[in-house]
Amino acid sequence: MPRRAVATMMVLLLAGVPVLARSAATSNLLPLGTVTQASRAHFNTSSVTAGATIYDGDGLSTEPEGALQFRGSAVLLYLPGASSVRLHSLVNGTQAQLQSGTVIFSTARAAGMELIADEAFIRPLSDGPTVTEVTIIGPQELQINARRGGLEFSYRGETETLAGNSSYRILLDQPDSPWPPQRQQGPAKAAYENRKFKIILIAAIAWITEWGLHEVLESPDRP
Repeated sequence: MPRRAVATMMVLLLAGVPVLARSAATSNLLPLGTVTQASRAHFNTSSVTAGATIYDGDGLSTEPEGALQFRGSAVLLYLPGASSVRLHSLVNGTQAQLQSGTVIFSTARAAGMELIADEAFIRPLSDGPTVTEVTIIGPQELQINARRGGLEFSYRGETETLAGNSSYRILLDQPDSPWPPQRQQGPAKAAYENRKFKIILIAAIAWITEWGLHEVLESPDRP
């Protein structure tokens, strides 16, 4: 084979290597949805604005005075200030791993949302409107406000149901720890307790609070 032909083939092969690698990497990036509102918010390590497309594995975070709203195929997420999540794709929805602060999600499909916080899994109990707020209070301690719709709570092989319109504190791997005093009226009581977690029912959530949260999640005029 002439030297010129060999040289031409080598150039073409070498030129094709990065193209193939880039195509393979791009094929693994699945668009999950878009940022619909953002103020003092970040996408991975960069600032983010409304309209940004979010992909599988991306992280979203807010500064102390920030806020962010994300819309996926079957879920709406809202991050208040000083909060962060990492998003992944599910077969029929979105998985969000809460890393700090608070996340609020709204979905109408049980398979549309799965939230992970401190290795615990929180999912809608059934199809139908579900609005939930989850906060990492401290090490191995969560607060879950099931504002609308029931939830399935799972942790290390144990699963319990959380009724809607109620607020819960959950201690993970600390069943003997004293429960901190609450400001809510009425005594807190243990709804469920085993060796792996303790669920404390704090209080019922007023309808007006649920309506206010609905406005935060649905109104395009809110941050």
